[in-house]
Amino acid sequence: MEKQDHEWGCKHINYTEDGTIKACVVTIEDLQCIAEKLTLSVLDTSWMLNMDIGTKRSYQYTARETADALVNIFRNVTDRNSLNAEFGEVMVSIGSTRALELIFEHRALPIAEIWKPQKKQNEGFDFHTECKGDLINFGEAKYSGSINPHGEAIPQASRFIKEEKHLRDRVHLINLTGSKSIENLDSDKFGVVVAFSINSKDTSSIMRNAIESVRGSDLMNNSRMVYVVGVKC
Repeated sequence: MEKQDHEWGCKHINYTEDGTIKACVVTIEDLQCIAEKLTLSVLDTSWMLNMDIGTKRSYQYTARETADALVNIFRNVTDRNSLNAEFGEVMVSIGSTRALELIFEHRALPIAEIWKPQKKQNEGFDFHTECKGDLINFGEAKYSGSINPHGEAIPQASRFIKEEKHLRDRVHLINLTGSKSIENLDSDKFGVVVAFSINSKDTSSIMRNAIESVRGSDLMNNSRMVYVVGVKC
């Protein structure tokens, strides 16, 4: 199944659905368009609308400060030659949540950097979604301008689960997701998303390798579903 996403300047392809692994590919066709959408995404504060005043105030400053910093990064991207790691990782994160929304009917949550500023590297998962099965999906994004970094994203996601970094997000996710999803998380029912940039013309080979790596990882033992998302630019 292929979905043309003119609104975001992307094309989304459902690559495979095989047991507890689902995979899709995002092709960025209009970099300026997605840069604009990333800007709107990080500036969107609608996720705070239903919070009580105290909870909302606890997030407002962090969200505003982080969004302003990200917008400055997005404004400097005009073409593929001006891509950098900071923009690339956010592009992979938000681009993946967009694909999961359109193909697998997930609900995208604001990227973690907006509500959980990462003061040091590898603080935790980069993005999250909530699916129709009332499961929270924890996403790890890796970007490279030269390689296909699924070999970095998969073991890091596995390590984060072992270190219970998904459980450390609960204190925030309780404000962002439904009560049933939190109940499932408390019962160790959740999903994982492994997202990475693709820098090869042989997309099928890269996706097959990534899926096989997931099959051989601890993610298959710890999560209800693993989503593999490749992002081409």
